[in-house]
Amino acid sequence: MKSKRREERGIVLPLVLIIGLLLSASVVTFVHRSVVDKLVVLNRDRGAAAAALARGGIQIALAVLFEDRLQKIIQQQEGEPSGSSLEDLWARLANHPLETDWGGDLVVRIEDSGARLNLNALVPVSLDETPTQPSEEAEEFLIAFFERILDPGAFPSDATRDPRELARNLLDYIDADDVALGGRNEDDYYLNQAAPYTAANRPLLSVDEVAMIEGFDTEMAERLRPYFTVYPLLGEMGVNANTAKPHVLGLIYYGSSGNMRLANESLVGDLLRERDAGKLICTETERAPDLCVSMSDVGLGEGAVFPPVVWPAAATIFTVVSEARVRDVAYTIEAVIDLSNGREPRLLSWRTI
Repeated sequence: MKSKRREERGIVLPLVLIIGLLLSASVVTFVHRSVVDKLVVLNRDRGAAAAALARGGIQIALAVLFEDRLQKIIQQQEGEPSGSSLEDLWARLANHPLETDWGGDLVVRIEDSGARLNLNALVPVSLDETPTQPSEEAEEFLIAFFERILDPGAFPSDATRDPRELARNLLDYIDADDVALGGRNEDDYYLNQAAPYTAANRPLLSVDEVAMIEGFDTEMAERLRPYFTVYPLLGEMGVNANTAKPHVLGLIYYGSSGNMRLANESLVGDLLRERDAGKLICTETERAPDLCVSMSDVGLGEGAVFPPVVWPAAATIFTVVSEARVRDVAYTIEAVIDLSNGREPRLLSWRTI
């Protein structure tokens, strides 16, 4: 009898241990799931707050840009230079990040379209939507640009890229006809792809679209992004020398017909020194001789600039990047805003990054 009781006690103890382990595992699983659910809800709430804050940043940018537009109109009416520069409030907005009392941080950056070279200005469509054909200057400009940035040492694929072919393929993709500059049918390459398509024969809608052009790929499109924009879609305007970054100033293509060249390091340095001194680069200096520096004073007096531009240029299209962060959750919106009609903004592009 005693032996049977010992056997029963020997069975009960393992059962108790097993049940205890199962209960412990259940408790741990429950606690873990509760913590995960709490973090999910917390991140969702922070994400929603960050998204709302980023959208608010776009509204702040609109208010600043409208104020700047009003000031430019007043300056123009008073006969003062009304061009855009990095001294404008919109250009300095990123230097003043905003913090909320609930843990939100917001940085709003604004860049005018003239701070990069407009690819669509190389084959411009006039404001009445009349298409044009690529000029010799457009082809030679692109050849000079590609010769400058192609680097077989860093990018092996560059060794097989011919600057003239790249230039012609890009221009052919944009121009209105289907005949390549070399005389062939420009759609031959595109129709032979796994998913056939044709050349756009219209202005580019984004820099990403460059990857679809013969001879280009996504890597090449990303390398072009710091230099180029596609806005405005219509019209012809070159780089704004008063707002462009140094690497974009190097895209100023100037000189006399048949002898045009890209700006060298010395010329870019002269432009930056004048800007740092609070001066504006002006095509004509008569209206504000104390504020303006002539093109000849910075080495641009010879011939013309391509694409053509009158400095100081008034910016009307802006790229706004609104970066919001709530604790460890970030949300960024990029919007392209057109204020050219002077009454209400037109949203040209909106995306989350």
